[in-house]
Amino acid sequence: MQKTEKKFRYKKRLGQNFLYQRNIILQIISKINLSPDDIFLEIGAGSGYLTQELAGKVKKLFAVEIDKEAFAILEEKFKDKSNVQLINADFMELDLRKIMPIADCQMPNIKIVGNIPYYITTPIIEKLIENKDIVEKAYLTVQKEVADRITAKEGSKIYGSLSVFVQFYADARMLLKINRGNFFPVPDVDSALIGLDFKKKNSIQVKDEQLFFKIVHAGFSQRRKMLIKNLKRELGTENWELEEAFKAIGIGEKARAEDISILNFAKLSDILYNKIY
Repeated sequence: MQKTEKKFRYKKRLGQNFLYQRNIILQIISKINLSPDDIFLEIGAGSGYLTQELAGKVKKLFAVEIDKEAFAILEEKFKDKSNVQLINADFMELDLRKIMPIADCQMPNIKIVGNIPYYITTPIIEKLIENKDIVEKAYLTVQKEVADRITAKEGSKIYGSLSVFVQFYADARMLLKINRGNFFPVPDVDSALIGLDFKKKNSIQVKDEQLFFKIVHAGFSQRRKMLIKNLKRELGTENWELEEAFKAIGIGEKARAEDISILNFAKLSDILYNKIY
């Protein structure tokens, strides 16, 4: 580890916290259940510790790293690995669809892994959702508090808009909790590995996704208040219309947003769509 640290400066602006403990990396590998036919893209290869373990177990690995100094180390480290393609780029600006022809895939099918910067967790997940037709699964190391929120279920105090947003599109699971001491530099918070499965998810269909998410955001805008009051204020819907919709689904009039499953949010969205449009 010391040898790598001397070769390039860690850049706070890039949110760099490198995972270097091999026992944790091997635990991550075990949670991913790798196959020799897998095609992976790693977000933020950093100093290459996870990259090294992945390279010997998958068909093709695209390792993306924005830091030019770190990238130079990766080039030297993986110069003899024919199945590793290094990409010096910002993942957020990378066109994932242009990678597939390089991978020589007849059927789009790529998996994502990454110890990602905390400050762009949501934008990265949004990008994966936008590309969910070609992204099969994603394994992301994120801030533990965010992992808890992403994977939370209805009835939990931390279940909210982010939970609904991610779980609407993917099966989201907490896979591994990781203590902050396993990173360098040591961050201020603990982390966790989450798994997002875009193919396993039984997709919930709604008539209007924009209305669906408007209802979700409205419901959680003042989470201590009853859902019916939040919706009346944000949507301008009459009380009797909301009461009818709640009754049809079996939602109590005093229910809060945290009590409502994603499926019931979807049903509510479709009923109100018929009333509004």
